[in-house]
Amino acid sequence: MIKHLFAASLLVTATCAAEYGFTDYHFIDPDRPFHIDTRYRTVGMAEFEDGHWGHVYYSDADLALYYSQFLNDENSLTWELGYDFLRFDWNKNPRFSDRNFHYLVGSLGYVSTTLDRWRWIVNAGFSVDATHFDMSKSGVGHGMLWGRYSFSNGSGVHVGVLGWYGVLNGHAWPIFGFDWKFDEAWSANAIFPCDYSLNYAFNENWSLETAYSCFGGPYRYPRRAHEGKNGHHDPIFMIYSNGVDLSLKYKFEHLLRASVGAGWDFGGWIMVRDHDNNHTKYFHYESAPYAQASVEITF
Repeated sequence: MIKHLFAASLLVTATCAAEYGFTDYHFIDPDRPFHIDTRYRTVGMAEFEDGHWGHVYYSDADLALYYSQFLNDENSLTWELGYDFLRFDWNKNPRFSDRNFHYLVGSLGYVSTTLDRWRWIVNAGFSVDATHFDMSKSGVGHGMLWGRYSFSNGSGVHVGVLGWYGVLNGHAWPIFGFDWKFDEAWSANAIFPCDYSLNYAFNENWSLETAYSCFGGPYRYPRRAHEGKNGHHDPIFMIYSNGVDLSLKYKFEHLLRASVGAGWDFGGWIMVRDHDNNHTKYFHYESAPYAQASVEITF
């Protein structure tokens, strides 16, 4: 029963939030307690709308190790330790000169299938600048409550809430939507704010997916730069953009998942404030192509 519930459980990838600890824990398997998840994306040169501000190169990556403990057949705890990387290489940045940002991430998740047809996830964790380890300046805490009700084989309804607080900012969203398996080949996810995708499976191993992605982390996720310019000491900044990609995906049983793909970033903005979270300034940049790859291993 438990393996059937996990196999029919959440199939989403949480493309907008997974790198910050919000995850669907699709990898949980009582016979394989360890899971490694890694992902990399890079966006080509994007010009700022005001040509005076030059251009930017964006890339991000994350690596996470999970360990799951089963309390019984229907309840488990999963510990996460991870590393996130952001490169925002802006050649004419007027507020700070930092280009590379490194973060340590930790979280604890609880997954339960005790209630009939339900799978519930409770998650709490943090991220902090890995070069300074100053929780008071750069630490962000996050949390999530996510439930999925299976109304038919391979299809379900999602409800819940997720959010974060830190670096003098905070944000929260409801979780709602559905995943739907049309037939043996086609499936779709429409789950706000985590995943919007359409998948076609050639066979049990290979599939093709088109999906919405966002960049910069969860919406208005704050970061602190330390190399301020022109009197902007320890400024706070937030990045946001979104795009669509097409990926070729490979899955081998419950052991290995991998994907490679490309897409188009529609452009976005960087918002910069001073160290006290005041004096907001927006800078808008244009669209650009991007590429991505990911690998997951469970053992």
